Amino acid sequence: MTERSTNLQPPIPSIPLFGQAWYERGFGYWTKRALISIALGLLLLLSIVFIWAVVATIIDKASSWPRVVLLLLVAAGVSWSHYVGFKQVQARNIKPSSNTVAGSAGVITGAAAYGGSSIAGGLILLGQIFAVGWITANFAYSLRRYVSTFEVRAVDQMQEWFVEHPEFPNHQRPKQFQQ
Repeated sequence: MTERSTNLQPPIPSIPLFGQAWYERGFGYWTKRALISIALGLLLLLSIVFIWAVVATIIDKASSWPRVVLLLLVAAGVSWSHYVGFKQVQARNIKPSSNTVAGSAGVITGAAAYGGSSIAGGLILLGQIFAVGWITANFAYSLRRYVSTFEVRAVDQMQEWFVEHPEFPNHQRPKQFQQ
């Protein structure tokens, strides 16, 4: 029985972005997690700066009653963005897709703004009103115990494996799986 337990190795599933690093949750895993959270935090900060630029422009350029209407529209857009963003990220975490398709409209608009199109630049600023919720939701979800549904499923799978194999020595298990 002792010889069998030394040869017995758990089947560690590989998850997107982290491979098998989630199992031990070592330095590499936490470095990736920190970099993801920092990148999303910086993206959120940039988005907030862009929204502030839109609000400041409205306050400076609009007269009294159009200013109120425009600011209410910005507030409604940001609120709607957060509602949709959290709803989409939560749905993705419940049923993740195997591949993600990203559009290229933002790249084209960004290139037009860089080329000097003020309309494209304005659209980028306005677009932040509708993107900030998705960025906020992803940032919030990056701070959870497990970064993705793939990791949750892998942990559940490993916990089941350890229950099915009680002969596997407790001291050889990663901290998160020790009894």
